[in-house]
Amino acid sequence: MIIAALATAPGRAGISVIRVSGKGSTGIVKEFLTSKQIVRKFEYNRLYFSKFVNEGELIDEVTVVFFKEGHSYTGEETAEIYCHGSPLVVRKILEALYEDKKVRQAEPGEFTQRRFMNGKMDLIQAEAVIDMINAESDASYTASREQLEGGLSAELKKINQMLIDLISLLELELDFADEDLEFTPKNEIAAKVDNAAEVINKFIEGYKKGRIFKDGIKVALAGEVNVGKSSLMNRLLKSDRVIVTDIAGTTRDTIEEKIEVHGYLLRLFDTAGIRETSDLIEYEGISRSKKILAEADIVLHVIDSVNAENVPCIKAENVIKVYNKCDLKDLSLGEGVIKISCKTGQGIEELKDMIVKTVIDENMTYQPYYISNLRHLNILKETASKLEQAKVSINESQTNEVIILDLRQALDTLGELTGETTSLDIINNIFGKFCIGK
Repeated sequence: MIIAALATAPGRAGISVIRVSGKGSTGIVKEFLTSKQIVRKFEYNRLYFSKFVNEGELIDEVTVVFFKEGHSYTGEETAEIYCHGSPLVVRKILEALYEDKKVRQAEPGEFTQRRFMNGKMDLIQAEAVIDMINAESDASYTASREQLEGGLSAELKKINQMLIDLISLLELELDFADEDLEFTPKNEIAAKVDNAAEVINKFIEGYKKGRIFKDGIKVALAGEVNVGKSSLMNRLLKSDRVIVTDIAGTTRDTIEEKIEVHGYLLRLFDTAGIRETSDLIEYEGISRSKKILAEADIVLHVIDSVNAENVPCIKAENVIKVYNKCDLKDLSLGEGVIKISCKTGQGIEELKDMIVKTVIDENMTYQPYYISNLRHLNILKETASKLEQAKVSINESQTNEVIILDLRQALDTLGELTGETTSLDIINNIFGKFCIGK
């Protein structure tokens, strides 16, 4: 079946691109074009200017390019129509195409799904497409680009080959079980399984850094009421995003905004001031604040420099004590803390630097094993579990048949990452999260 859809973002623009993909798409699109050069003879991968006409009505002047099967985005015979970026023009062209019962509207992600099904990319690379579209920082762009180029897939193929080699060795020994031959010692087989598991665990351990590259650093602004958390949020955003008053407990819900610092996305969460309260709404806000603190990559514990005595401690993995209002009272402080003034802007840039340096290793660059997708993490954990079972079978001196079964289960599980052994329901669910036209 031929599919067609707007491949660029909907709305008004200088140019819109309509993609038509499937066997016979070239012939169908040519029926609407008036260019004699296209009708008589045309070349693939060449732009042609023509008028797009439907039942004698001129719809638009367009530019068209045709792609041969195997040389397009989807891997199928494809035509792309470049028209004026008017929603009305796009609708009229698509309606004309849909009038032919051989053409239907593409489902969300169907162009990329066909690319995957035609072997032009694996499932990991396909997922990187949507990650690149949604990238909000240099770091997230780098992660999605590397994954799209196949860096992660190449590393996983190495593990895949390690397991295939080990299974082949054990199966070969089975073939010669009746022969008087010396086989590989069990401790050497166990060592090979350990090597594969070690690589898998390297990916699992890289998830936290990979998530930071993709989703950004989760930063919680916490502290008592009226210490300047909302003022700090506004300073970091360089806008009056949050209401600031002298009334204690003004912020009652969690407010999230994003900024980019040194190429990394900072997801800022302004939280309700923590204190005892009988107000039900404020109490709910404080409960949400505690949840954010538990999930944050870093917590900015904002403290009022004027009233800095007996400040309750905040327990979290990474905490930076931020003494606000230093323009009113300048304290002598040790290392690991910072003095700022939300009123004058003093220390704000230094605070941004400290946030990134606290979470990101110095000179850290993206690595292929920095997985950032929860689906990938869960599959790798399951693969590691299957390898652990294989190790148990080896230690219990089980037969090669049993060990091979454990290893094959690990191999099949690993194959779910790239789509080699993934069910169609999961594949459809992944591509269903894409937008129409991608």
